[in-house]
Amino acid sequence: MNRIFEKYNRKKSCDNARKWLSEYWDWRDEAKRKKITIGSSSFDGQLKGKPFAPDARMIDWTNAQSEWKERKEVIEYIASKGDKHELYALILDNRFVHHHRSVTEVRMKLGLAERTFYDYQNNALYEAARIIPVKGILVEK
Repeated sequence: MNRIFEKYNRKKSCDNARKWLSEYWDWRDEAKRKKITIGSSSFDGQLKGKPFAPDARMIDWTNAQSEWKERKEVIEYIASKGDKHELYALILDNRFVHHHRSVTEVRMKLGLAERTFYDYQNNALYEAARIIPVKGILVEK
């Protein structure tokens, strides 16, 4: 199975996965901003708020929702594999998705040596790159 992924550049793929995971809050904020709302009447009978095309707004909101949920699902899938993968998911979550904590903080929290932490982080990023459903994350050699 690993021979399938030998044709990919590990470092570039990990960098792409890191960037993709780091966009979690950007998409979540975009989904919140595009939240579906209906303008209500004010006392003078005129609608409040700016008019918008409901179909376009619904599509934008749905796209933003699916983008941040995809990132969450990738982390959950990695954690579901068990053993070291649970640590991989914690590292990805703490470093790139939710908290953006420093290496030292995450390393101390998980009780890992520095070299072990970096090995796990690289493995976690490559694992994520292999399953991220976006074209262009895995870069061929």
